[in-house]
Amino acid sequence: MKRIDPRQLKSKEKLHEAYLTLQLKGQGQFTIQQLCDTAEVTRPTFYKLYKDIQELRLDIHESVLAELKKALTIKNPRRLSEIPKKEIPENLMLLFQHIQAKHIAYETFFVYQPDAIFINGVKEIMKQYITEGIYYALQDKKLRVKIDLIISYVTGAYVESIVFWIKENYETSPEEMANSLIEISIYGPYID
Repeated sequence: MKRIDPRQLKSKEKLHEAYLTLQLKGQGQFTIQQLCDTAEVTRPTFYKLYKDIQELRLDIHESVLAELKKALTIKNPRRLSEIPKKEIPENLMLLFQHIQAKHIAYETFFVYQPDAIFINGVKEIMKQYITEGIYYALQDKKLRVKIDLIISYVTGAYVESIVFWIKENYETSPEEMANSLIEISIYGPYID
């Protein structure tokens, strides 16, 4: 694996932040010079790292999605009946903590400048997480409906929950969001 110079890594971070900042300000079209000025890096530095703004955008996607995948990796797979109730929302809490930490990217690519490539990347990672969760949690139980329908249904619900949370300005804590989604998933939306 190729090592990256710490200065280049810092420049990449600044360029990522500048790109997202310009997008959030509604400047969908901006020049490399405007981007470099905002990031406080030189044009030669930009071109050392990226061939164009599109490549930068895809690098931001890759970076954020890699962190999302890490956050949603099930570290201690067990059947649902074996997991203490307080541990059940743990991975979902990591999802919302990740989103909160990377809120500018999610606000940009999910709400203000929806980006199909990014959204589809999130969906794919969510589908993998949900598939693994179903496999580990249920193992020998039978399902009422096709597993693909469950995966699509839950993925859509989680993605829309992310959009809801962003639009509500993160009023609910990551812990509360995770607990709410788990409660809905296991018990439904109604109080007995």
